[in-house]
Amino acid sequence: MIDYDNDNTDDRYCKDCKLDSFMLVDHLIYDIQHLASEVVRLRHLLSWHLPKDLGETIRGESLSDLHGSYYDYAAYKKFVSEYCDGDDPMESERYNNHMVKLYKGKESLEFRSLTF
Repeated sequence: MIDYDNDNTDDRYCKDCKLDSFMLVDHLIYDIQHLASEVVRLRHLLSWHLPKDLGETIRGESLSDLHGSYYDYAAYKKFVSEYCDGDDPMESERYNNHMVKLYKGKESLEFRSLTF
């Protein structure tokens, strides 16, 4: 683990490492968004093949339990603050609009990773 506060650490290396870490977190967030999108889309599709009451329950809960809260972690807060200019990508309007479309059974090609 790199100690960013250590005076003996090369500042250039720390800045590069920090940027690389932020880029990794950004990519991981995008992967989580892809997977959550597919879960909602598939829950919606599956719900129509179940008995009516169960299908309605599945559709009603299709946005539930998709990912944890990352904002409790100092590293995530720093990522959002410094790399995303304070805009949490997991709460972005673009992402939320995409998820609502999927929840309603509409196609949305954003955050799409699978082709079926």
